[in-house]
Amino acid sequence: MGLIQRVLDEAGISTVSLTLVREMTALAKPSKALYVQHPFGLTLGAVGDRITHEAILRDCLRYAEQTLPAGEIVELPYRWEVDDLRERQLRKQAH
Repeated sequence: MGLIQRVLDEAGISTVSLTLVREMTALAKPSKALYVQHPFGLTLGAVGDRITHEAILRDCLRYAEQTLPAGEIVELPYRWEVDDLRERQLRKQAH
């Protein structure tokens, strides 16, 4: 995705990506990336959590307008606190 993002940016189309794994994103070096500590499949937050969904989308729009150093990964303040799903996924123990 980082490669596609760079091509779009070079064409004058502002992009921003959301990532759940900072290390993988650092390798791809997209032009702008926002890091969210949520589980896979729940990037914007829990199902039905409209407030968090909208807040993250607003952050995406805000950062899309900003100029950031190439490859910078901005950590957003959202944390998954419902259960330990994120940690289990990172250990590959989803169930």
